Amino acid sequence: MSEPIEVKPMWRRAGGLALVCEKCLNVRFPEDFPEHAGDERLKLREWLKDRLKAEGHWGAVRATGTTCLDVCAVGRVTVLIDPVGRGGEQKCLVFDPLEDRELIYATIVRELAPQESPV
Repeated sequence: MSEPIEVKPMWRRAGGLALVCEKCLNVRFPEDFPEHAGDERLKLREWLKDRLKAEGHWGAVRATGTTCLDVCAVGRVTVLIDPVGRGGEQKCLVFDPLEDRELIYATIVRELAPQESPV
């Protein structure tokens, strides 16, 4: 058996990860608010990925889904922010997945995107 090989992707060198709880979006929120079951806005991870790519942050910043983070705040989605590439502290935040989409995006960029050097 071979040994694992450590790799350092861009998000480890320069930015970080945003882990979006898929159980909050796919199970908990629709259970709490059945009128929103199937709402396209609950495809938050996909929206974040597309937006990060469109605005040039993808690579250094990754938004990915994860299984339950055991926070389960009613009417909220849990997002773990891990600024591993920036040397910061992890933050576990809860947001309204429908009303706070722009705030989620802004928080991820603020906490994870590499700082631009002053010219």
